[in-house]
Amino acid sequence: MVPYVGSYPKIGERVMVAWDASRLASRAVHDALPFLTAAKHVDVLAINPKGGPQGHGDIPSADICQHLARHGVKVEAQHVYADDIDAGDMLLSQAASRGADLLVMGAYGHSRWRELILGGLTHFVLEHMTMPVMMSH
Repeated sequence: MVPYVGSYPKIGERVMVAWDASRLASRAVHDALPFLTAAKHVDVLAINPKGGPQGHGDIPSADICQHLARHGVKVEAQHVYADDIDAGDMLLSQAASRGADLLVMGAYGHSRWRELILGGLTHFVLEHMTMPVMMSH
């Protein structure tokens, strides 16, 4: 997806991956692998990561970064805790501050009722994106 405002002459030099250790995020990373291997730098960002075997493990994003490094990707693991700001705002803010020109993330569709009550990161990013976004479902 490309925002309708702005021009984007360089796409994929600095890439940010939104990582939540889910199947959808894994799929997005796999689908974006050609972009990631060609990038000069890749940041993998976990927002409010959960530890333990069902979450991100001991070090958030470390496993996926190791996997990407084996593919020759110049990658760095990042994580932030956002208690006072929405995860979507934090994601787009971090991407902009790190100079990302492409955001890679898994896309998840909720029922309209659930999105009305809980919101949705996918929906938020689509409405507020400031850079090209590659989503995979």
